Amino acid sequence: MNSPSDNNFDARDSNAPGQLSFSTSLLNPSFHVLNSVVNGINPQPQFTGGEGPVTGEEVQFNVNFLMPFVVGPDHIFFRPEVGLSTGDFLWLSAPRPIVSPGTPFANDLQTWIRNDGSGALAPDWSRIGTDITHQGPFNAAFSLTGTAVPDGGMTLLLLGGALIGLGSLRRKLRV
Repeated sequence: MNSPSDNNFDARDSNAPGQLSFSTSLLNPSFHVLNSVVNGINPQPQFTGGEGPVTGEEVQFNVNFLMPFVVGPDHIFFRPEVGLSTGDFLWLSAPRPIVSPGTPFANDLQTWIRNDGSGALAPDWSRIGTDITHQGPFNAAFSLTGTAVPDGGMTLLLLGGALIGLGSLRRKLRV
């Protein structure tokens, strides 16, 4: 219940021309976190408590989706995959609520995870803070900005208005 679906809202690959571009910014060369989840993802028992503290680089990714896509009004989820030559990619998260003065986002869900391979959860998911570490719900830190596009109803209304306008213009030209 309330877990991510098995379908991403869309897929993009930086190795495929015209799909996306990205840049990175090093925010902190030595960033420390108190707990991590890398390999301790189990179907049962789900609770592992995490794998303890880690230190690494804090990096901000700025992604530009070159091919537009539509995000619907229902739940969507974001699943980043980052290819590294060495090490692990870890997504930073924060306990809820994460905004001052302490009010959580409306209908905010939490960070989910799954793995492939031996002892895999796939196709199922576990909540990192609730199921795996028992530290409470966590939010992944990301923001999404874009250009609003009229919904289907508005598009039909605009199309209808344009057709009526063309019909009126055509009638005037005949007279």
